[in-house]
Amino acid sequence: MVTFPAIHLDSAWRYFPVEDMDSAYGVSQLDESSWGVLPQLVDYPRDIFSFYHELQLRRTFDVPPIGDVCLRFHLNLQVAPSGTQLFINGWHIGTVQHGQALTADVTDLISLEDNLILIKLARKGDLHSLTLQPIPCAVE
Repeated sequence: MVTFPAIHLDSAWRYFPVEDMDSAYGVSQLDESSWGVLPQLVDYPRDIFSFYHELQLRRTFDVPPIGDVCLRFHLNLQVAPSGTQLFINGWHIGTVQHGQALTADVTDLISLEDNLILIKLARKGDLHSLTLQPIPCAVE
């Protein structure tokens, strides 16, 4: 059986308080250059919750071409505060439940280029280990 490496999505994030966002999906009237740079997801600015009730984090990514193979793609967020919401390309993927990882099949929601992940945080806590895992269709 052929396995494919996970695409790690813990780096190259941007953040912005929610007050200037479209509540449905994190679309800002400001261009992305006005968002704060966040090299690692784990280092999001926890102190911002002293001033704002929610923080939004976003990241773009491409899926490397894999060839003529049938694959499904599962997005996995292993550690996040309870209530954290996850969106991909405008679609709500799910909300983190207390102490549980969030895993969702996003195959039908992504493309090879210009994908956008949005994370809405409403409380402080650990946040890390976000991956996109290609899974051969025959395995499911």
